[in-house]
Amino acid sequence: MNPLKAYLARQLGHPSGWGGRLILRLLNRENATMNTIALKTLDVQTEQHILEIGFGGGSLIDHLLNTERSLEVTAIDISDTAVAMARNKFKAAIATNRLAVYQAKAEAVPAMDHTFDAIVTVNTLYFWSDVLAVLNECQRCLKPGGKLVVTYTSKAFLEAQQATQFGFQAYEFSEVEAFLRAVGFDVIETIAGEGRTNGTFFCTCGTTPKV
Repeated sequence: MNPLKAYLARQLGHPSGWGGRLILRLLNRENATMNTIALKTLDVQTEQHILEIGFGGGSLIDHLLNTERSLEVTAIDISDTAVAMARNKFKAAIATNRLAVYQAKAEAVPAMDHTFDAIVTVNTLYFWSDVLAVLNECQRCLKPGGKLVVTYTSKAFLEAQQATQFGFQAYEFSEVEAFLRAVGFDVIETIAGEGRTNGTFFCTCGTTPKV
């Protein structure tokens, strides 16, 4: 096993220490195209409350806060390094209660039922040990008619990069759509994109049933 690739894979899944801080800064640049597609798919509206799962370097948080001034954003990440960086970077937004940042797992969101209008996550799917548990948690936290947006690199690209040998779980977009359908999401659709460093990627979204 390539020690460098193994180290990078661990840092991408759970950034920590000085290496993690460097990775998080690089992610803001490397994920730019994916973040743009995810934001467009969210179709942000006024007065919404949006959750980002696995915010990494915080680039998408920044875009959300600047897209619509009336937005309330909650962001969670399992990495204490990412959380510390975000709390420092977004002090003003946190102080004015526009943003809340927590260290938490994707399957244990610190929020009441039916809290969020939308949930977005970019490049985290590969690290979920139980995909259905995370998607059920998203269902719990979303309001009726709420939207979930999951953006992820294609299985073919991850396999070509040998990422699956280092703990990445890769999926076809049809599998991701099936996961969403299995836990009760509807109006499910996927769009494809292409990034310089991410290759072919997909953005799959679904909505919770309206009451």
